Order: sequence, then C-alpha cells, then structure tokens
Amino acid sequence: NIKGYENFRKGIIKMTIITFWNNNTGKIGQTYSALAIATHMAIEHNYKILLMSTKYNDQVTMQAFGFSQSVQALNKLTKNKNSMELESGIEGMTKLALSSRLTPEVVPNYTRMVFKDRLEILAAQKSKEGGNVDYIRTYSATKNILSVARKYYDIIFVDLNNGFSEAPTREILEMSNIIIINVEQKMSEFDALTELKEKEKLFTPKNSFTLINRYDRESKYTSKNITRYLNEKKEVFTVPYDNLFAEAVQEGTAAEFFLNPRIRKLEDTEDKTAFLISELSRAEQAIVYRMQELQMRI
Repeated sequence: NIKGYENFRKGIIKMTIITFWNNNTGKIGQTYSALAIATHMAIEHNYKILLMSTKYNDQVTMQAFGFSQSVQALNKLTKNKNSMELESGIEGMTKLALSSRLTPEVVPNYTRMVFKDRLEILAAQKSKEGGNVDYIRTYSATKNILSVARKYYDIIFVDLNNGFSEAPTREILEMSNIIIINVEQKMSEFDALTELKEKEKLFTPKNSFTLINRYDRESKYTSKNITRYLNEKKEVFTVPYDNLFAEAVQEGTAAEFFLNPRIRKLEDTEDKTAFLISELSRAEQAIVYRMQELQMRI
C-alpha cells in the first residue's frame, strides 16, 4: 500500500547489501556498472548509499569521482604518512575492525562524500609491497566492516572480487541480500551462467539478478533473447556502454554526468545516453522492489 511504501522510502529498511560479482577471469565492465547504478540510484532515490570495492589496487571508483588527484596533492602538501588512509579507507577501517573498535558512527570518517546524505565511497585497499596480502585477515575485516556499516546506510553496494579463488569471497556473497551476477554479452557466458546456477545453490531467483555489462542493443543477443535462452522469468538487466559516461569516469566527473540538466531531460531512447539512463532505471526499480520483498520477510 501507499503508506507502507512511503515508510519504506523514509528509511525503515536498513542494511541491504547488494554485491556485484562475476565468475569471469578478465575485466568485463563490472565496476563501470556498479558505478553507474550506485550513482544514478543515489540521485533518483532517497537512500543513504555506500559504494565500496574489495579489489586490491582498484582506484577506478576514486578516479570516477575526482578524488585520486586531490588525495595525491594532499599527501604531497602535508607529507603525512598517515594520510594514505584518506585514499584507501578500507585500510584504516580494517585496523579498527580487527581491534573491535569499529562502530557505525566511525565509518563516515573513512569514506569520501559524493552527495550529502545520499552517496559515499570507500576506497579499495592497496596491496602490500611485493603483492603479499593476507587475504583471510583482510576479508575477515571486510565482513566486519559490512556488518557494522549496514547499521548506518540504507544500501551498501559492494564491487566484489571475481570468482571463488579466495575462499572468503563466498562468505561475503552469503551475507549479501542481493547478488548481481555480471556477464558479458557472449553465448559462452550464458552457457557458463546456466552451469553456474545449476552447480551453485548460492544463486537463487529470489536473491540474484543477471546483469549484462557493456550491453550492445545492436547485437543479436538482445536482453529478451538472452532471457528466453536462460529461461529467466523476468528480462535480464543491462548496463549499456556509453562513451560519454565512460569518459566521465576517466575524467572524474561521474557524478556531474548524471546531474547534467541536458542528460536528465533526455527521453529519446534511440540516443545512447538516454538508453543507458532508461536501463539503469529499470534495474533500480527491480532492486527497490526486491528490497520491499526483503522487508516483508522480516
């Protein structure tokens, strides 16, 4: 009902963890999709959102919002060895998490604000010199961070490492309320996804979505055809590749891109950017609906 929906929008529901994951070995555009959905959703919906990455040395998210250069400049200006925590928030939070000193109120101290009360980002952790990273220790801290942060934010978007090579990855997927399985627009990917869902009971119709990255609507593998091929009940979701948004990510203006009045007024979905916006909205509506379902189960 309307009253129930309004209460939901006011923030009754908390602690929704939405994880982007793929079982591929290469770069398929998962971070691009996570950035697009989290940023657009923060603008169009009244939720307090945290976007974080567990990928080591992944600075794309910081770069997309223009923070990388400013942090480097601050480091040079202050010559503060501890200022690196500003750039890589997970590192600072990990220390607190492992010493049981991390609280919900502390989390924002290690994030970067994109939109006040709407979107904050938590930078990925950097690998130690030589690439020697204690994955178990770090992932244990990441799970702690998620458990604490979910008490402060309405939604946490997690850009998770691909595959199952690191055992704790599965544990983070298990604690996620919604899993977004990212795939490429290739027949081999769809076959692999079918096999994965048959093998892994972790992915169910109730807790997972299929998302095609860098979607090309001119391909014969359209979202509708793929939906039928995968025997999905609802049409799979897509994040189309858009040159303008890709350039905005590289230039650190991802937030400004979605706030641009010209882009917000686009309606002709024949336009690539307008099509991107419409597909993001379709995915976000499904996420909101799934969150409502989760609330009703409580």
